[in-house]
Amino acid sequence: MPEDKEFPTGLFVSPPRPSAPAFVKGRISIRTQDFLEYLSEKDSEWLRIDLKQSKRLADDGGEVWYAQVDTWVKPSERVSEAPVAAKEAEAGDGLPF
Repeated sequence: MPEDKEFPTGLFVSPPRPSAPAFVKGRISIRTQDFLEYLSEKDSEWLRIDLKQSKRLADDGGEVWYAQVDTWVKPSERVSEAPVAAKEAEAGDGLPF
């Protein structure tokens, strides 16, 4: 089941300004105090954030960009109840009757 979307507090993305050279792909703005508080709540070494462009346009007709935390985990690394159930079955005599 997909997890809820998580958006980092204090981190904002936007398209490049109109006068930016072609190699500038976007702009990231960080409100340092808010972002530091957000980071202090994390317990992992890495935080992956995807920069995305919304399908909808802003009120002024411009693009809407946003940052979203990448919470995807490889299926082999997910915690699953199935292996636990299999181990519990092995603990018994293994006979179905």
